[in-house]
Amino acid sequence: MADAEHTGNPYDSGLFQHESGANYLHVLREVLLTYRQLLREFTRATGISGAQFEVVRELALVDGRSTVSALARDLDVDRAAVSRLITGLQRRGLVSRESDERDRRRQPVVLTEEGRRLALAFHAKAHESESALTAGLDPESIETTMRVLRTIRDSLSSASPRWR
Repeated sequence: MADAEHTGNPYDSGLFQHESGANYLHVLREVLLTYRQLLREFTRATGISGAQFEVVRELALVDGRSTVSALARDLDVDRAAVSRLITGLQRRGLVSRESDERDRRRQPVVLTEEGRRLALAFHAKAHESESALTAGLDPESIETTMRVLRTIRDSLSSASPRWR
């Protein structure tokens, strides 16, 4: 089996080795690794964890207001984990819990102004980074990449239950 030293790929090691000389295209892995790296850099600068940021991001996608149950479903995480993340975000002043007059058991989670600023700052930084990182690529390459990723996403959406 090959290893990172022989293939030049730092992720080609341990259990995930490929035959030397084989050319494997791991598009999804590369996209995920790129996103993780950008997220690590941003969270390092802000002091919140990647998991906490995902909660802030999810809230921003629903205009800043949701419930623990909905966040847990959308993030595919159990409710207790989401509650712990929210507690940490509350301590930092990024979210608050409000009372629901119709159902006192529900406490919607709401982005604070500081949470909104953080989400918008990440969004702007992501676009800035994307522009800088793709500056050396021609428009056709970018469009081809986007088309390939959309096709893969559409295929995943319509995939059989064994892939979900």
